[in-house]
Amino acid sequence: METVVKKNGKATQNDVAAIVSKTGIAIDKVKTETAIAEVKQPEPVQVLAPVQPVEPPKPVLTLEQKIEKVETLKTLIEKRERLEASRKKLTAFTVGANQFSENIVLTDENGNTFKTSNTEVFAKVVDTIQNTLVSKIAEIENQIEF
Repeated sequence: METVVKKNGKATQNDVAAIVSKTGIAIDKVKTETAIAEVKQPEPVQVLAPVQPVEPPKPVLTLEQKIEKVETLKTLIEKRERLEASRKKLTAFTVGANQFSENIVLTDENGNTFKTSNTEVFAKVVDTIQNTLVSKIAEIENQIEF
């Protein structure tokens, strides 16, 4: 595209007509100035406060429902305490290097027993029981709510 620059920085009508005839592109000075004038400043963005989630209202419990809930909580708390006591008791076990220092005895309802004194088996059984107790305690703690 050809640019014609005069000393005052403005092209005359003849200069514009010559450029239009060569390039085929018409420049409408009035429309361009109007379009520039109509460009508006963007409106400032309003920052809204974050929306707090609305909790649904808790249903009003009857006296019977409240008593039942308290009894359920009491049962859950007792289960948790028993499991916690078992976990603490199990933590006291130490696995030694002597293969005959610890024993595991399993007995079924018919009186059949299985006994082992293998240290590796003993350690794995203790770890499995420990992990199971910890997960059961966590489940019960999640159920305890007011």
